Amino acid sequence: MAFKRLKHAGWVEGLLIPLPLIAALVAGPAQAADSLYDVAKISVDTTAKNAVAAREAGMAEAQMRAVKVVLQRLLPLSIQDQIPDLSDGDVQGMVNGVSIRTEENSTTRYIATLDVSVNERAVKRLLQDQAIPYSEGRAPPISILPLVIAGESVKGEGGESWRQAWEEVDLSHSMTPATVLRPRPGLGLDTVKAVLAGDTQALAAMQADYGYGPFVIAVGEAVKGEFVTRLTGADSVGTINFGRSDKLGGDAKAVAREAASIAFSIIENRWKMTQSGAVPATEVKNEEGAEGGHAAGQEGPPNGEVPRNVVAQVEFTSLKDWQDIRGRLMNVAGIQALEVNSLSARGASISFDYAGSLGHLQAALDQSGFVFDEREGTFVLHSR
Repeated sequence: MAFKRLKHAGWVEGLLIPLPLIAALVAGPAQAADSLYDVAKISVDTTAKNAVAAREAGMAEAQMRAVKVVLQRLLPLSIQDQIPDLSDGDVQGMVNGVSIRTEENSTTRYIATLDVSVNERAVKRLLQDQAIPYSEGRAPPISILPLVIAGESVKGEGGESWRQAWEEVDLSHSMTPATVLRPRPGLGLDTVKAVLAGDTQALAAMQADYGYGPFVIAVGEAVKGEFVTRLTGADSVGTINFGRSDKLGGDAKAVAREAASIAFSIIENRWKMTQSGAVPATEVKNEEGAEGGHAAGQEGPPNGEVPRNVVAQVEFTSLKDWQDIRGRLMNVAGIQALEVNSLSARGASISFDYAGSLGHLQAALDQSGFVFDEREGTFVLHSR
């Protein structure tokens, strides 16, 4: 299909955009005001019966997504299900303007990257009318260093475009403004592995090398048909240690983009939870709606389903043993959002998400060389 670059002055006719907004449309990317009510880098790809209809559909989609992003920014994950359904008409009344970063079209298809400015008063009025509490308090800026582990080397980019995936996330307008860093020459795999294993001295050395301040390492790597994401370091809330794995399909870059977006939403939500008075966590509680669960010190595990968020004590003999255990746990089928809560010379407290029965979890861990049982109300895990 042949595409052509659109000229800004030639396509605004027929769009569902008020005439006073045309100036915003043709001006190109807006100057970044870092406002919570601006949403940048929205990619659309729409098809319709003709070019005009495809453009209208693309613009409507971008505006709908922008309004939802702003609403989600202002609310912690735990109450985002209170956001009401919005019609296209509702959304048009909540948008100030649209700026075009890139665009191209054919006779039936429209592809663009757009920035959308959402009306602050309209958003607040909606939330107030629905009696939904929100916060505009923003976190101190942080730095994020995306890294890829390939074999015995560490680098800033890989075949899954991990760094590019982070650059496509709208970091500057978020609740936790972030800057993406590039790895310094000479960064070794041993150092990165030590940081991932919880070595505070290795983390402090890296943090000093990159300028202090809140500093998060985001490692993405393809492992046995899955894309594994790990966040470690310190964000605006404090120490973070998060793990997640996603199945690799036909489009590895799309998986990386989704993984980066989810990982950053974890960072944002940690901050938003502190603003609402809740205890920050790194577990994923997404559209599946599962809630937290069985903590150490409570009564023993249930007979049926394992709680969505499992807390366990890991026993090991050395730092090398711990590194091996953590790496193997990341590859256990069904375990998601692995977090290290605390680490000592011979033990670690971890939490993770698992949707399944206790028997299934024990079987999966057994196949990976682990013993997983319960002692006096606490789950305990160690190598066989």
